[in-house]
Amino acid sequence: MALAILAHAAIPAGGFAGTWTANFSKSKFPGPPPKVDMCTIDADGTVTVNETNSEGKSTSWHYTPIDGKPVPVIGRDNVTVTVKKVNDHTNEHTWDMNGRAAHSKSVLSKDGKTTTFTMDGTDKDGQPFHEVVVYDKQ
Repeated sequence: MALAILAHAAIPAGGFAGTWTANFSKSKFPGPPPKVDMCTIDADGTVTVNETNSEGKSTSWHYTPIDGKPVPVIGRDNVTVTVKKVNDHTNEHTWDMNGRAAHSKSVLSKDGKTTTFTMDGTDKDGQPFHEVVVYDKQ
């Protein structure tokens, strides 16, 4: 019974816990970069993203990952994410965004001060995209 409970537990954040802000000079976006890109990761693994896009529209969304299970992304319509913990410094993500798949990886630096998030997928117009966002721990 304990094994079944553990199988559905959230992924602890470990070194990823904290508040992270995008370093725009080290990041590459498929279009105009957002004005704000901030991510907070709670100790239980809950990820909350606050963004202001290039036109000034602010959004906030969040999810609590369960290792290997798709979970809804609250604040984004028809989006789920499946997170797989690879090791203490790497998480892989599979996104379903309105039926379009995307894959990403978060890599925490050895010193714990930066996280590099890389994503590849297909945009709403069917065009492939590649994004690299380097986040600095606050």
